Amino acid sequence: MSKFYSFAYAVGFTPWEKAGEADADALAEMFGREEAEHGTNGKVLDLGCGTGSHTVELARRGWTVTGVDLVDKAVEQARKRIADAGVYAKVLRADLTTMSPDEVGTGYDFFLDLGCFHGLTPREQQAMARCVTALAAPASTLLMMAFAKPAGPRFMPQGATAETIESAYRDWRVVDVAPVTLPPKSPRILTRSEPTFYRLRRR
Repeated sequence: MSKFYSFAYAVGFTPWEKAGEADADALAEMFGREEAEHGTNGKVLDLGCGTGSHTVELARRGWTVTGVDLVDKAVEQARKRIADAGVYAKVLRADLTTMSPDEVGTGYDFFLDLGCFHGLTPREQQAMARCVTALAAPASTLLMMAFAKPAGPRFMPQGATAETIESAYRDWRVVDVAPVTLPPKSPRILTRSEPTFYRLRRR
């Protein structure tokens, strides 16, 4: 799957980022909910941060933010975006299915995954969930945006349901599910794959 994401960023085909940006008002409200629970000085890990738009937004809101991505081009673009925005955040190149506390730290209160989990194989999803759990504070939460239905052929993200997510994140439970509100004339790949927000809480 890493080859697909590398190709996608190379050609600018990143519908998961567009889905995350489409419902900006809802996402801002969800960030506010996390701030009310954890405080704006909490630690957040932006999983598969891509070009860093949400990494920057969370840093502006007062979080201590680390972004992680495996695609070199995405990491470079995220670091440039952070520098241009004049905020402080770290962006690391790491594999979400093997990352360790030594690489990215630990004690994270909040995790953001806008389009990473749903593009992994079941085995990779299990591995990612184990890694995230090892980095999480006891009362942590996770906000995920995932396609509820496959985006296309097997080499593309195949989506994830609440059941799929909980089968991987065994120490977590899905506490909220909400559809992403897409603007009119959104690309067909977004409308047919039904992007959905899932909020998880560590048990």
